Amino acid sequence: MRHRCKVDHLGRPADQRKALIRTLATSLFTHDEITTTLVRAKALKKHADRIVTLAKRGDVHAIRQVRNLIYHSRTGEMLTDEKNREVPETVLRRIFSKVGPRFENRKGGYTRVVQMPPRRGDAAPMALIQLTFELAE
Repeated sequence: MRHRCKVDHLGRPADQRKALIRTLATSLFTHDEITTTLVRAKALKKHADRIVTLAKRGDVHAIRQVRNLIYHSRTGEMLTDEKNREVPETVLRRIFSKVGPRFENRKGGYTRVVQMPPRRGDAAPMALIQLTFELAE
């Protein structure tokens, strides 16, 4: 029996599915929004919300857990450190320096999935997944 074994298979083996989710999560936290198919967006939402929850925690163990859920790549921006040296901004630094503090006062619902018109060619249902913005109080 397969009771309580629900996994979004996405038509792929487990290793390819994990790589796809990691790639989508890395792109989401690099650009704050991405366009993908509706099924992939719904599968990514669970993982992205978990990453933001870990980013809000911000301890060393959370950093190591997030490092396993994303690809540690550069975003293209440069930052300056305490000694005024330029260092490349990575997705991991961006998550813990910008995304985590942005959702500090929010208890959930860090991502939003908006349905879009179907893709031309195969008519696959498309969606825009984006990080929500914290409203000023």
